Amino acid sequence: MKFKHLSFFYGLCFVLLSKYSFAQNNADTLFQEYEKAVFQVQLIEKNSNKKSAIGSGFVIQQGQIITNYHVVSAFIHSPDQYRIELLTQDSQNIPAQLINFDVINDLAILKAELHSPIKLSLANSHPNQGEDIFSIGNPHDFGMIVSPGTYNGITAHSFYQRINFTGSINPGMSGGPVLNRQGEIIGVNVATAGNQLGFLVPLVKLTDLLDKTSTAIQPELYNQQIYTSQQNLYETLLNKDWPAAKLGQAVVLNEIAPFIPCWGQSNAENEKAQFSVSEINCASKEKLYLSHNFQSGNIEIQFSWLDKEKLNAIQFSQLLEASFSHAGPGNAATKKHVTNYHCNQSFTQPNNPNASFKTTYCVRNYKKYPSLYDVLLMAVSVHDNQKALMSHFTLSGVSQENAQAFSEKFLGAVQWN
Repeated sequence: MKFKHLSFFYGLCFVLLSKYSFAQNNADTLFQEYEKAVFQVQLIEKNSNKKSAIGSGFVIQQGQIITNYHVVSAFIHSPDQYRIELLTQDSQNIPAQLINFDVINDLAILKAELHSPIKLSLANSHPNQGEDIFSIGNPHDFGMIVSPGTYNGITAHSFYQRINFTGSINPGMSGGPVLNRQGEIIGVNVATAGNQLGFLVPLVKLTDLLDKTSTAIQPELYNQQIYTSQQNLYETLLNKDWPAAKLGQAVVLNEIAPFIPCWGQSNAENEKAQFSVSEINCASKEKLYLSHNFQSGNIEIQFSWLDKEKLNAIQFSQLLEASFSHAGPGNAATKKHVTNYHCNQSFTQPNNPNASFKTTYCVRNYKKYPSLYDVLLMAVSVHDNQKALMSHFTLSGVSQENAQAFSEKFLGAVQWN
C-alpha cells in the first residue's frame, strides 16, 4: 500500500512539473514571437515634458493599439495638458491618437504610425476554465515581461464582467494583452487584487468596442456611456423583488443583488458596552474609474438596530444624532468633480402608523455630467426612546429618476413590527 501511495505521489508530481514546464516553455515562445507587438503607453505632461502615467498596449489590425481607459483618462479630461506616446522595444517614442474609449469596460483604442509587421489576432472564443493563459505588460516601468496564469472564467457575482486570472498583474501592465496557447488575444489586463488574483476585460467587450470604432469620438460620448450604464444597473435592481431580513424588531433589506453582498456585525461580546447595536452593511463590489481620485457607480446600504441599555434618554438621543451626522458618500470626489450637497428633511411613517422616521435626503450634482448625481438618504426612528432603527443608503452616479425610484422602494421595504 505504501508503494502504491508513493507511486501516486510521484506521478502527481510529474504531472504538475510537466504542466509547469509546458507553461514556461509556451510563455517563452509566445513572448519572443509577440513582444514587439506590445508597447508601453505613456501619458506625457506637456509642461514638464515628462511621463505622468504609464500602462501597456498592443497592436491589432490597421495600426490600432488597445489599452485601458484608465491609462489615458487624464488625456480625455485634459487634452491640452497631456499627450499620448508609445515606447517601443527599441526605445522609440511614437505619438498616438485616441480614437475611441469605453469607460464602463475600461478600454481605449489608440492609433499610431507603426512600421512593425507584427500584430496580435483576436481569439474566436474564450479558453476553457483551467487552461493556461499568458499576460504581457511592463510592470512598474521595469521592462516587458510575460506572466503565466490560469483562466478561471467570468468573476462570480459581478455586474461589470471581468475574467478571473490566477497570475500576476502589476501596475504598468494595465492594457497589456492576455494570450491563449496559440498566441491569440482572449482578454486585456485591467486590475489586480494581489496574491496571484488578477482581472481581465473579456474578449467580447473588446470586440464590441472595435465594432463601434468607425466614426470620430462625439463630445457627449463620456456622459452617454455613464448614463447608460447606471440606467442598466438600476433597471436590473428596481425590476426585481427585494428580499427581507429581520433586524431587532424591524424588517429590513437583505442582499438586493449578488453583486451587492451584505455582512453583519454587533457589539454583543462587548461586556462594557453602554448600548447594544446590530448592523447589516451592504456594498457593491465594483466601482467605475472616472478619473484620478474620482470613482462612481457604487451602492452602499446600511441598517443599524440600537437599544439604549445603560444610556439615559438624552444620551441615547445624542448617540442617534451623532450616528446620523456621520453618513457620507461612498465615492471619492472633490469640489472639482461635484457640487455641495443639498438636503431636505421630512417625517415619514412607512408601513406602520405607530412608527415615525426622521428622514434626510441629500443630492449633489456631477459638474461635468449634469444628468448624474450622488444621493444619500438617512432615516432614523423617533417614536421610541428605548430602541431605534437607522436606515441609510448612498448611490453614486445615478439619475434623479432612478434615485427617487430607489428611495421609494427602499423606504417601502422597511417595517417596524
